[in-house]
Amino acid sequence: MGKPNLLKTQPPFTDRATQLSRHSTPYRDPLARIHWERLSEHAFWLPEQAVSLYGIEQYDALPLDVRKRLSHYEFARFLSAGVWLESLFLQRLARAALKGPRATRIYHLHELREEAGHSLMFLEFFERTDLDTAVLDAPFDPWLTALGRRLPFHSTLFWSAILLGEEIPDRLNRYVRLHAQGVCPVPVEICALHSTDEARHIAYGREVLRHRLEQAGSLTRILLGRALNTLLHRFVTTFYYPPQSLYIHAGLPAGPWAARAATHPARQQFVAHCLGPTVARLRGLGLTVSWP
Repeated sequence: MGKPNLLKTQPPFTDRATQLSRHSTPYRDPLARIHWERLSEHAFWLPEQAVSLYGIEQYDALPLDVRKRLSHYEFARFLSAGVWLESLFLQRLARAALKGPRATRIYHLHELREEAGHSLMFLEFFERTDLDTAVLDAPFDPWLTALGRRLPFHSTLFWSAILLGEEIPDRLNRYVRLHAQGVCPVPVEICALHSTDEARHIAYGREVLRHRLEQAGSLTRILLGRALNTLLHRFVTTFYYPPQSLYIHAGLPAGPWAARAATHPARQQFVAHCLGPTVARLRGLGLTVSWP
């Protein structure tokens, strides 16, 4: 009996993993690439159009320094959500790097190094601010946390969730990069560095999901589309709609700020604009995903 053809037993995305691993070399520590001395609390940390209350009458009436302070808390909360999500992914990647084809193991190790670098970059950012970290460390979606810990690593739903978890915040990263005028340069640098690495992670996630879907039946695709709509709403809430406590910590007067953001057309249009490419790509894979 001859030896099995190892090339035929390799998943088709191993070539993609090898290609992306090459682009991850040499590794450059993001902590050493940020010009931390340019961090300023006198500038917006998000483009004002990306602030959750932008366009709401009560927000427009706030003093400029309060609006800037809100952008500080919203950007920091965005990074804190990134630390939470990456911590879940790091746990799963660490296990995956112990077995499987060598190409995917190598790629997962590159991802581990890059995701850990992102979290270190975010935590260093927090160290350099005077923000109240209590609101930044508030618990995130417990349902998504449980799902991230328990779904089988090689399942279609797991990779669908990973892809959404990478794509949805990356759309805001890209928005900040493209609308950087008037924004403090340090948050812009953070978003740019994060987005560069995430482009590779997203490309790999799409490749894995495409392979999984090629083997899936029509019923599986329908059920997966429904599950993705639920995941999409939860991820969007996490990354684009701050909790009420954040507005109070940012120094806004008492008022239903979170409810205003959740129901205001300007915010809904902004989120839809950010999510457009993600939804289109998932539909291109034959999944019935929609927003809102």
